[in-house]
Amino acid sequence: MEVEIEFKEPVAWIKDLVKTHSASIRIRDIRMSGEGVKDLLEIFMPSGKIEGFSSELLDKKRVEKDNVTIVDDTHATAIVNAHECAVCKSILKWDLFLTEAYSTGSGDIIMKLLVPDEATVSGFLHRLEEDGVRFELLKKRALSKRGDITARQEFVVKTALELGFFDYPKKVNLEGLSKRLNVSYVTLAEILRRAEKNIISSYFKKKEE
Repeated sequence: MEVEIEFKEPVAWIKDLVKTHSASIRIRDIRMSGEGVKDLLEIFMPSGKIEGFSSELLDKKRVEKDNVTIVDDTHATAIVNAHECAVCKSILKWDLFLTEAYSTGSGDIIMKLLVPDEATVSGFLHRLEEDGVRFELLKKRALSKRGDITARQEFVVKTALELGFFDYPKKVNLEGLSKRLNVSYVTLAEILRRAEKNIISSYFKKKEE
């Protein structure tokens, strides 16, 4: 199943970043390390603000020096400490799969998660309520096995599209994409090939109907 949830200002410093610095945040991954919970973030800000933001993160010890990468004057990536994030801890505890997460203008975070069954959804939401997390369930749907592409193929193709794999010239090549998705080069190529075939086949099938 897939659920879409809007979390109400789950992390104070992200709320501040969005409201004070006009930033846009995307959470690309949540992982447990030996030092606790870590989030991989992409941060987009108005031109000229990235440098100051990076220094602020370092000063407040949100990140280590080697865990911030400034891509250009409006875009940075960072691996941040997320020990205080009850949502992140719950996601890891329930073995859910994050497919998309982004900030809203108010500092809320919208997440799309893949879950194995209805019981897991109920248990996860109940746990959030017990932890005092404010949220709104926006969507819940069963993934159809008869869809044009699988959930995994959809995630890979969508990520490739967002990162510029299909642009000309490419913003990221197959090797770079495989590293971002933590999938082997060969496996990723096969996933993309099958997904592209299914999408194209579906397109022409609908044209004939």
